[in-house]
Amino acid sequence: MLAPAEVSRIDKRDLLGIMSSLPEQMVFGLDQGSAFNLPSDMRKIFVAGMGGSAIAADVFAAWTMDRRATDIQVVRDYRLPAYASEGDVVIAVSYSGDTEETLSAASQALGIGCKLIGISSGGELASFCEENRVERVGVPQGYPPRGAFGYLFGTIAGLCRSVIVDNVDKEIKKAAAHLEEERKALNPDKSVKVNRAKSIALKVYGKTPIIYGSMAFAPVARRWQTEFNENAKILAWASSFPEADHNEIEGWGGSQAAGRFLPIFLRDRDETEELRNRLDATRVIIGKRAKPIEVESQGDSLLSRMLGTLLLGDLASIYLAVLRKVDPYPVVSIEALKARLKSRGGAQQA
Repeated sequence: MLAPAEVSRIDKRDLLGIMSSLPEQMVFGLDQGSAFNLPSDMRKIFVAGMGGSAIAADVFAAWTMDRRATDIQVVRDYRLPAYASEGDVVIAVSYSGDTEETLSAASQALGIGCKLIGISSGGELASFCEENRVERVGVPQGYPPRGAFGYLFGTIAGLCRSVIVDNVDKEIKKAAAHLEEERKALNPDKSVKVNRAKSIALKVYGKTPIIYGSMAFAPVARRWQTEFNENAKILAWASSFPEADHNEIEGWGGSQAAGRFLPIFLRDRDETEELRNRLDATRVIIGKRAKPIEVESQGDSLLSRMLGTLLLGDLASIYLAVLRKVDPYPVVSIEALKARLKSRGGAQQA
């Protein structure tokens, strides 16, 4: 069911190939972003974006949480926080360039005197930046926003490299080399026995996945959710530990419908002892009502493990689409929403 010919028949526009270009995208984006310099006297960095454009910032912020000299906050809204002020940097990220929330936040940033930098493939954000003499980093056109993660992640890393304690360039290039090896093992020509993405797709098939991440893997879990949503066209949710153990776990213990869901635990070798014990205990309790699966991250560095796990989820979602016999590329409901909003005076894109 997941032979190369069947994958090609369902995935007509080769979304799998687009997602698999993550390592090359990252290195390209890094070079693009590194050509720009952030002001040395900045106070805070806000990254304004939605959907696939924002998740790249989430992953970057989680990766650099304990190794940066400046606070980075991701904003998913029409407006910046009330405490944003002159002296702050706002990076407006919209792959299409037409995300109305991001455009609104960018306009506000200029109004309060923030240093603004745009990232887009074109669209209204490109025009806005040109009209207001704002620096913009261009990324290649022609991708679905979720398929441009690497370009956006690399660009954000290049822009923000000056606030990171360690060598960002070296780590990203090392992670890219790891991803090149990972995708070989996840290609359609690899059987289910050795292809972890195919194996996960088969386990998810017929279930509603709930993906759990902790620490740096919380945004990776969110990425898994959105890829199952957009590519496989199924409902999915993401949650994080330890917060889930203070509320959500009770639902697993008390719901008669728990067996319809598939808990997926994203695990990492750098979990603290406290967290490892908590996750192991949680798995046992949830296991009384459902059958959790654990996905162990692979790679030498934290970034390699984060992005390797992210790529694994991307490709698993496409293999699940093939199992469900749905083309993973089009996003019909999202386009219908855009059309509806446009008819009422506004439309948003990622």
